[in-house]
Amino acid sequence: MIQFKTEKDLPPPETGTDYAFPFLPYDIQLDFMQSLYTVLHNGKIGIFESPTGTGKSLSLTCGALTWLKDYERLVEDEVRAKIDHLRAEIARLEKENEVASDWITGQYNAMGQRKELGELTVFRDTLEAYKKYLLQLKDKAVLQKIRWVSAKEAADRKADTLKEESLLKQDVVLDEDEFLIPNESDDSDGDEDVEERKEELERYRPVQVIFCSRTHSQLGQVVGEVKETTHSKDLRLMSLASRQSLCINAEVRKLKSNTLINERCLELLKKGAKANGNTNGEDGSSNAKKRRKTGQKSCPYYNQRAIEGLKNGTLFEVPDIEDLVKAGTREKACPYYASRAAIPDAQMLMVPYQLILHRRTRQQSGIDLRGSVVIIDEAHNLLDTIASIHSQELSYEQLSQGKMQLAAYKARYFARFSTKNLLRINQLIFIATRLGKLLSTEVKPLGGSNETPTQGSRMVQPQELLVEGDIFNLNLTDILAFCERTHIAQKVHGFAQSCPPELLDPGASARPKVGTTSSGSSSGLKGLLKTLEEETKRKAQLKKKGRPTSKTTVEVENETNQENATPEQKSQPTGNVIRPLLSFLECLTEDSSGDSRVLLTLNGKDPAQSRMKYLLLNPEARFEEIVQSCRSVVLAGGTMQPTEELTEQIFRNCRERVTIKSYPHVVPKDAVLPIALARGPSGKEFLFNYSNRQNPEQMTELQSTLLNLCQIVPHGVVAFFSSYDYLELFCSKLEQSGNRARLEERKKIFREPRAAGQVEKTLLDYGRVAKSATGALLLSVVGGKLSEGLNFSDELGRCVVVVGLPYPNRTSPELAERMRYLDRTLAPTANVPGAAGNEYYENLCMKAVNQCIGRAVRHIRDYAAVVLLDSRYCNSDRVRRKLPVWISERLTCVERYGQAHGSLVKFFRDHKTKRGE
Repeated sequence: MIQFKTEKDLPPPETGTDYAFPFLPYDIQLDFMQSLYTVLHNGKIGIFESPTGTGKSLSLTCGALTWLKDYERLVEDEVRAKIDHLRAEIARLEKENEVASDWITGQYNAMGQRKELGELTVFRDTLEAYKKYLLQLKDKAVLQKIRWVSAKEAADRKADTLKEESLLKQDVVLDEDEFLIPNESDDSDGDEDVEERKEELERYRPVQVIFCSRTHSQLGQVVGEVKETTHSKDLRLMSLASRQSLCINAEVRKLKSNTLINERCLELLKKGAKANGNTNGEDGSSNAKKRRKTGQKSCPYYNQRAIEGLKNGTLFEVPDIEDLVKAGTREKACPYYASRAAIPDAQMLMVPYQLILHRRTRQQSGIDLRGSVVIIDEAHNLLDTIASIHSQELSYEQLSQGKMQLAAYKARYFARFSTKNLLRINQLIFIATRLGKLLSTEVKPLGGSNETPTQGSRMVQPQELLVEGDIFNLNLTDILAFCERTHIAQKVHGFAQSCPPELLDPGASARPKVGTTSSGSSSGLKGLLKTLEEETKRKAQLKKKGRPTSKTTVEVENETNQENATPEQKSQPTGNVIRPLLSFLECLTEDSSGDSRVLLTLNGKDPAQSRMKYLLLNPEARFEEIVQSCRSVVLAGGTMQPTEELTEQIFRNCRERVTIKSYPHVVPKDAVLPIALARGPSGKEFLFNYSNRQNPEQMTELQSTLLNLCQIVPHGVVAFFSSYDYLELFCSKLEQSGNRARLEERKKIFREPRAAGQVEKTLLDYGRVAKSATGALLLSVVGGKLSEGLNFSDELGRCVVVVGLPYPNRTSPELAERMRYLDRTLAPTANVPGAAGNEYYENLCMKAVNQCIGRAVRHIRDYAAVVLLDSRYCNSDRVRRKLPVWISERLTCVERYGQAHGSLVKFFRDHKTKRGE
């Protein structure tokens, strides 16, 4: 990879037109783009806070793309100028050397100039070659577009696709070569990899902008905004997503789990590669006949030529995920692999968080961060997201099933494994066994305690876990390398699907009862091993006699079970239990600094529910690699406060690179009315802490407050409660008091559902009623499905109510350990013990509050009231400082409800008069 770093300054453009901004930008938008431009050019780290509704995403993309194009032009001009300068300098030195007496010094100086000239010439040549390649790529895109336009009608294509998909059925065929691990002699890098690495070193690689956001819908909105700018005319953009979002194979898509979709996709590709292997000179029709005969079916959409055509045809079209799926369906080409193929050629990548923040996922996707620009939008929960992505939970049930599947797999193909492969499989079985015992009721904790940990939880360091599990002497890195090379998780999973379910999952009788061992599991496993051993002997005898080997008893039983299985059983294949084990071991191997813990949760009543969870306590350890690899990192969000948390936890080692910018809202000051209300209509104080939140008088006061607010607020009111349980309690009290009927007379009540599948319908119904004359009240949960990423603009959210301060459960083992870690590693504020942990605890609460507040006032013509119900909003400066700037600057703290009522009445009356309503 050849790169060139310019030394010239690049001043940011001064007008919105220079940034190709589609509208006349506000002052804060122009300043945002200019600051971003400077951060990117200087290779800095930027933290940008700009309230939702201020065009943050559009400012990010326009600023970044403008800098990218200016930078590429600057590099070309500077290289050309340097080459001309060096040539002139060398000619001057040579001319001087002809008459100089000290020609040795002259030659030495000229030699250094020639070396630099040679390096720059090579860079220029690779740059020119890359530009020619891009022209060819664009020509291919035009030709592909012509082919698509002149192809058959889209209806015919769709009919053919549906017909083909209806013929596909999910069949699992037990083929010994299908699941067999290759010998060590079969595993090699090959000359092709060497050539690819050599070619990579010699290829010019431009700066790439990688734009990350939390959800695919948010990325789709950003892509839609980019399409409205002139940048889209010559932009190479690609949207990346998981197979679950991009797969167009109906057989694979019907699997609900992302893990199952990945497994099935890889299985189909493997079958296709095997069936297409023309080792005996077979033609394509012969291979097709062979696949039909054996029941092997490859994915009809994994066609390299079609995938390449799809990549070329969409790369210059600025596609979002829906565009890729539509084009892939039309052209019968896999959008997932087409998007991955486009990664090296794209100027801008649109990716969800996990593709960037998790190193292994990033590498498997083919994303190279070296010298790139990473922009993380909606970065308010970055720390928690990093910790969540790098955590891994492993249950006793998964360990038990994994041990049985590995043992059965080993027994089935024992005679065909190499010694080294057999050793690795035995090591995996041993690890699953030992970790399973840690979660059973048989093992006592370290430290000499005689009590059996039948219930509760305990926190251990990863090294302690390895010692306690007696697996500290195993080389986990080598074991994981073996698993990755041989794809053992996929093979064992496929093998397990082909075996009778009652042998691999003995059921309730196999699960250990309280105070007992897993004898049922052992007996089920022994029965399976005995069956497999008998089948192996029988098959060997038939082979000796020269007779064809028939189907095994296992296969016959499996077919019988499949025939007798219910449709639900057939449509819900078993999940892969090996992958969680491998992911957990990967976490343990990545723990080099000791900044992590393992939480063991034991359930003596039902050991199958016992589990262990790897917890990452230091997000900096994982994010530092991104910071070091990238040219620049930008974090942006509507509510980034408190920014000190980011600089302390992930930018401690590079504070000098950090630039922090916080912008006000674009709406006029009178468009938002934030009120902190300390008391209700009857004067009862609002204090929704854990000990007081069920206070009957306070609950009555809360009902009265909502009744009054619904009387004066037009259209939609959204109220956020601290938890689903507290919302449940409130609704129960509301029903018992008879106030629900009174409230329904003023506004129709909607409630956030726990099930994710019901959220969309609830929102549609609420939106329809909220826009009516009477309006609606939506009861929601802080941190729930409606508190982030949703838009309650205009009539949908004329008032947002936050009930209390949603502090998380301080007794949670995970939270307590994280707070203790921060107290140890971060410098205590003002020498106060526990200050860092308490700061983190408060920040969790306030970030959740800020997200709720951000649901209202989504554009410059919008207006809304924000009511914060709790006396702590009035009494605590620390709490108010952590509110968004555009809220804290306008916040009015009110002790008496009457004052708040009068302010709200005047606020909505004035806006109604302004609009002539």
